[in-house]
Amino acid sequence: MANQPLDDLELDTLEAFLESDRVHEECQNFVMAHGFLTALAICPITISEEQWLPVIFEDTPKFESEKEEKHILQLLSRLSLEIQKELESEDEFVIPCEIEMGSSAEELSELQEWTTGFMEGVFMTEKHWFDSEKEEVIAELLLPIMVASDLFDDEEVVQIRQSEKLTKSCIDQIPDVITDLFLVLRTEPEKRAPAKSKHAGNKQNTNKNKNKKKR
Repeated sequence: MANQPLDDLELDTLEAFLESDRVHEECQNFVMAHGFLTALAICPITISEEQWLPVIFEDTPKFESEKEEKHILQLLSRLSLEIQKELESEDEFVIPCEIEMGSSAEELSELQEWTTGFMEGVFMTEKHWFDSEKEEVIAELLLPIMVASDLFDDEEVVQIRQSEKLTKSCIDQIPDVITDLFLVLRTEPEKRAPAKSKHAGNKQNTNKNKNKKKR
């Protein structure tokens, strides 16, 4: 059972819990948690559940029982494994939301939530993403995710976001970019895919200008 993908009922159960009043107000919702776990699955080193669970929850949830606690933690663990297996398959990565930006400045779209969660995973493990050999390629591949997350006010990101056409072209690349990031960081050199971003730029400092919106 532990190796099976989550079914619809299990997905609904996990989503409802992460949005319930029994978790901290800053707890990641399902879409954010999926993005966060995707980044951790791409990271070159393994991050333990003991490290990533507190980031998702922000604070210890108010579980109704030990049975519920065990069930929710198992669902998150299986989701993490499911994401890992999907990345390893090298098929097109499926993001659990529409690839589109929100129309409201007051509320994040699901894509913005997913990419915000993804970037939280990058921030948490940043030193393992960048080295002298790969940093420019990684930064280039991260650009579409940075644009979608709306966490950055770097000049290049702002210029792209000012154009609806450029923004759409950029964010449409995200599923392919996820696969490419996995290939670059987690596979042997001969299997690595070239960067596909059409908006290549200099290395972005991911610790810079993180204007994160309140969830």
